[in-house]
Amino acid sequence: MGNGENLKFGRGPFGISLSRAVTLVLLFTVAGAAETIRLSSLHDANVWVHLRLGDWILANRAWPATSLFSQASNLAWRDFTWTADMVMAVAFRVLGLGAVPALWVVYRFLLVIVTFFLAGGSRENLWFPSFLSALAQYLLYGLGPVEAGNSALLFGILLFALMEARRSRKFRRLFWLPLLFVIWANVDLGFVYGIGLLLLFFGSLVMEGTGYGRRAQAAAETPIGTLAVVAVSCLLGTMFSPYGYHSYSTFFAVQTSPANKYLPAHTAMTFHQPQDYVLLLLTMAAFFSLGVKRSRDPFLFPVLIVCTVLSFYAQGENWLATLAAIAVIGKELPAEEVARLQPSVARLRWSELVLPAASSLVVLLFLYVLWVPRQRGVLLGRVSNDFPVRACDYIRQHQLPAPLFNSYAWGGFLIWYLPEYPVAIDARRGLYPDDSETDYFRVMKVDIPYQSFSPMRQARAFLLDRQSVMGDALRGLPGFQVAYEDNISIVLLRESETMAASGVQTEGAAAAKTVP
Repeated sequence: MGNGENLKFGRGPFGISLSRAVTLVLLFTVAGAAETIRLSSLHDANVWVHLRLGDWILANRAWPATSLFSQASNLAWRDFTWTADMVMAVAFRVLGLGAVPALWVVYRFLLVIVTFFLAGGSRENLWFPSFLSALAQYLLYGLGPVEAGNSALLFGILLFALMEARRSRKFRRLFWLPLLFVIWANVDLGFVYGIGLLLLFFGSLVMEGTGYGRRAQAAAETPIGTLAVVAVSCLLGTMFSPYGYHSYSTFFAVQTSPANKYLPAHTAMTFHQPQDYVLLLLTMAAFFSLGVKRSRDPFLFPVLIVCTVLSFYAQGENWLATLAAIAVIGKELPAEEVARLQPSVARLRWSELVLPAASSLVVLLFLYVLWVPRQRGVLLGRVSNDFPVRACDYIRQHQLPAPLFNSYAWGGFLIWYLPEYPVAIDARRGLYPDDSETDYFRVMKVDIPYQSFSPMRQARAFLLDRQSVMGDALRGLPGFQVAYEDNISIVLLRESETMAASGVQTEGAAAAKTVP
C-alpha cells in the first residue's frame, strides 16, 4: 500500500486516507463549482415563474387556484410545486437573484451524495461508485430544485431506501417513507413515479414468496402487515397537499396531452447531443450487468425496464433511466470484479463521508462568494442572450399597449421580469387547454392563420423570437410595424397602435437599423 493510503485526513471516527478524502471532495464539489462558473440555473426557462409564484404565495398567504399572471385569468389552475416555489422566494428575499445559483449549488451537492450511495458507495468500494456518480452528474446536470429535479432527488432517495431494506430485510426502516411522500407531493407531480416504484417493490416481494430456496425463505419472513401499513401511509401522504387527489388527475392529463408532441421534454431522444449516447451506453451496461450474473431480480429488473422505457419515450424523464441504471450496476457488479478493480480499498463507512462533505460545502461557499456576481444587472446581463431583457425594458419604458402576445418559451421570464403585462401563454402545464396549446404551436409554425388563434388576434403588441417563423412572417405582413429589434427578439405593433404610441415608430426604426 502506497504512502498516500497511510496518510490520514482527520482523527478518530472521521479518519480517512488522503486519497479517499481528495476523491470525495472533488466528487462532491465539481458539479456545484461548475454552476458557480456557468450559472446555468439562470438560463433555465422554468426558474422565473417559480420565483414569481413563490413571492405571490408569501405575500397572499394562500395557494393559487386560478391562472395567475395570465391573460386567461378565468381558468382554474393549481400550483403543485408551491413548496419549492416558497423556498425559492424566501432565498430570493435574502440573496436577491444570486439565490438561484445558490440553490442550484446546494441541489447538486445533495444529488451527488444520493447518486454516490445509490451506486453502492456505502457498501462496496469508493472508486467505481464515484465514477458512476460522476457520470450521473453529467447526465443530470440540467436539473435543479424545481419540478423534475426534485423528483429525481427524491426518487433516488426512495430507490436507495427500498434496496437497503430489501438487502437487510429490515423493513421497519421504511416507516419514514410517508413523510418523504408528503414532501414530494408538495414539490412536484413526479411523486406518481415514486408510487409506481413502491408498487414494483411490493410486487417483487410477492414474487419472491412464490419461488424456492433462500429467496423464498427470506420472503416468508417478510412482515407483510408492516409493508401494507407503509404502502397505505405513503398513498395517504400524497393526499396531504392543498390539492389532494387532483395531483393524480393533473399528472396523467399532462402526460397524455396532445401538445406534448411539440415539447422536446415530452418527445423521444434525438441523439443530437452526447448525453443521449452516454445514457444509452449506461443503460446497456446495466442490462449487461444483470445478464452477466444471470440475474432474475424481481425488483431491479422491472425497475430498469420501466425506467428505460419512460426515459427513451420522453427525454424529460431521462433521470429515471440514469438513476435506475447506476443502482443496478452498483449492486450487480460481481464482488470479485470489485476486488480486482481496487483490491486495496476497504469497505467505506458512513462516518468517512462527514469530513469530506463538510469540506466540499466550505469550498462551494468560497467559490460562490468568489465567482457569483451580486448585482442584479450583471446577472441579468448574463442571460440577456437567452431571454428578452432589453426588449422588456423597451416595452416597459415606452408603455406599449396591452394585451401583449409572447413566445411560449419566454412566458415564465415575462411573468417575473415584466409583471405589468399578463402573458398570452407560458410553459405551466395543466393551465391552458390542450387545444389552446396545440393551436399556439401550429400558429407559430404558420400551419394555420394567426387570426384563428384568439390571443394573437386580440394582441396589440407582439414580443417574439427574432429567428422564429412567425417573427419573420409578421415582419413582412401589412398592418404590422417593427417597434424594436435586437439579436434575439423582435417587438411588433399593429400599425394602428404605432401612431398612438408617441415616438415608438421612429425609435423602433432606428433600433432596427442598429441590430447587430
